Amino acid sequence: MRQRGSPPPYSTSSSETDPLIGPRKLSRRYQYLCVCAAFALLIFAFTTFSVRPSNDPLDPDVRDRIRKDWDVELRQHQEEVLKRFDTEKRWLQEDNDRIRLREQWGTEVERHNRDVEERLRRDEEHKTHIREKWEREVEEYNRDVEERLRRDEEDKTHIREEWEREVEERDEEVKEGRRRDAEERIRMREQWETEAQEHDKEVEELRRREEQERILLREKWSREVEGHEREVEKRRKHEEEERLRLNMFWTDPTSHTCTTYATREYTARLVNVPSYYDRRVEACMATPIKIHGVEYTPKWCEDHSPNNVIGHWEVDQHEPDCASYWIWYKDFGCISPGSGQRRIEHYLENIPSGGDWKEFCATTPISFRGMHFTGAEFCFKNNGATWGHWVFDDESCK
Repeated sequence: MRQRGSPPPYSTSSSETDPLIGPRKLSRRYQYLCVCAAFALLIFAFTTFSVRPSNDPLDPDVRDRIRKDWDVELRQHQEEVLKRFDTEKRWLQEDNDRIRLREQWGTEVERHNRDVEERLRRDEEHKTHIREKWEREVEEYNRDVEERLRRDEEDKTHIREEWEREVEERDEEVKEGRRRDAEERIRMREQWETEAQEHDKEVEELRRREEQERILLREKWSREVEGHEREVEKRRKHEEEERLRLNMFWTDPTSHTCTTYATREYTARLVNVPSYYDRRVEACMATPIKIHGVEYTPKWCEDHSPNNVIGHWEVDQHEPDCASYWIWYKDFGCISPGSGQRRIEHYLENIPSGGDWKEFCATTPISFRGMHFTGAEFCFKNNGATWGHWVFDDESCK
């Protein structure tokens, strides 16, 4: 029985014209020989029928011609026989090569099959070895895990027992500490109470002594104040008697520029001051003057000489020329959304000539929106005009 993959057996009954390897086309050399033979036959037939020589077999020329034709045919036959022998030899060689290749293929197939079986066997052995090794490693790992879990459980148990012992010891220490703290607190409370009682006694004694000292100092201060007041009153009476005796009075009262809102500065010179009198400033500060029907004492005095004692007054009544006022109320709304503050501005009118615009802006009173202000919070100049600026809380701006 033929093996699978081996070539078919060689058949001895095949003819010379059968192809060696399946049906194939004629070789070019064979086709060329056939064409040459057919062409020779055509030439021979044309020559024979065109010349039409004598066909008598006994004619020597005919015999020679026939002999030549036989020689030609013989040579051709011999050539064809040689060609057939070459072809058969080549066929035989091809059959031998094909058989040898078929045997080689069979040998290679068997070797390949043996190699495949050996490789599969080795792979299976390797897989088996790896599987056994893996199973051993899994068993060892499981044993290690179990041993580790056992040790962890033992460690946990040991740690839990130690922790419980430490907790118990800590509870006992805490209880003992609390007991000691309680005893210490009781002792310290008793000590504090004792010290507090002693401190209260000391404080009470100190307070009693300080009260006695304050009473003594108050009596001393009262005596000193009474003595000082008697001396001041005595000096005032003496100066008043001396001033009246000397007949000191003010002369040349002069009004000056407005210093602040509704306030004007006045000056006057004190006369009948003796040259030997050394209390001229005191006499100046004590001598009143009538301005607009109201008596005012000087705010400050300047002593340049006995005949040049100058008194200064700042009169804030009956001075309409010094009264500036606010006009042109401007509401600029909320400073910013949610600020809770509103901005207002006014224009300051009737600033006296020579007056300080900042002073008048800061002292001119105004009332608006149910509020009263003694002056502007902020003053500024804009195109020569004086403006006051106010910022105040407003619930509607929240």
